[in-house]
Amino acid sequence: MRPWAEDDLVTVQEITWLTWLDTYSSFIPVEDLKVYFDEHYCLRALNELLHDERVDGFVAKVGRDIAGYEKNMFRGDEGRYYVSSLYILPGFQGLGLGRDLLSLAEGRAFEHKLDRIWLGVMVENESALTWYKKKGFDFVEELPFRMGKTTVSHVIGYRLINKDGR
Repeated sequence: MRPWAEDDLVTVQEITWLTWLDTYSSFIPVEDLKVYFDEHYCLRALNELLHDERVDGFVAKVGRDIAGYEKNMFRGDEGRYYVSSLYILPGFQGLGLGRDLLSLAEGRAFEHKLDRIWLGVMVENESALTWYKKKGFDFVEELPFRMGKTTVSHVIGYRLINKDGR
């Protein structure tokens, strides 16, 4: 695990697109995924996030390969630290990479003197929702989330962090 760097952004794009196709294309048309991707995951947008002091990005490596990443955001106005993206390539799932990335998020939230991390999951992404619940997330709010012309239900939840921030 390490912080992301500018050289990682093309790989972050690739991981995002491949995991979206694998996970979301069964309930969101590819055209709508593409519209959202082109706006929020173009290199310009990712470069802005890389240099945004509220954003932390981490990549998970297996050997020499980047197998996944996490993008987090501190929202001081809300007093929340969000895991806004956590994607692991299908071939690398089950190795504990997601768990390790969540631990990094907890550490950063703890540095901000917060006691929990927050995230959102599309309701139709049942495998991720089940995984996050097993990891101790409590989902407390449901909101619409729009990708292109498609709106899906999105649940927001939190998990209390360990006292030592790990």
